[in-house]
Amino acid sequence: MCLPTGLASLQGAVPVNKCLGVPLFGVDVFEPPLHGLVLAEVEFASDDEVRAFVPSPECLAEVTVGARFTGCKLVRASRSAVLARLADYGIRPGSS
Repeated sequence: MCLPTGLASLQGAVPVNKCLGVPLFGVDVFEPPLHGLVLAEVEFASDDEVRAFVPSPECLAEVTVGARFTGCKLVRASRSAVLARLADYGIRPGSS
């Protein structure tokens, strides 16, 4: 589980996930009840880098805009709620 220093002692729900470092990406692989959900993020130093970035074919959807996939929303979400959010992007279990 990936928690910034100091946050682990705070009260409240915590998303259960493994944080992996893959060159260029920070990758969160979620455990039950959100197993199967994998989110990757990348940070850029400039707008030019953002425009030049081409995501790999494994990246199924861009979910940066909006708050539906933030840690705060995911920690309170049921599996069915997350599946419904993914369906909005045309993603369904077993699809790729």
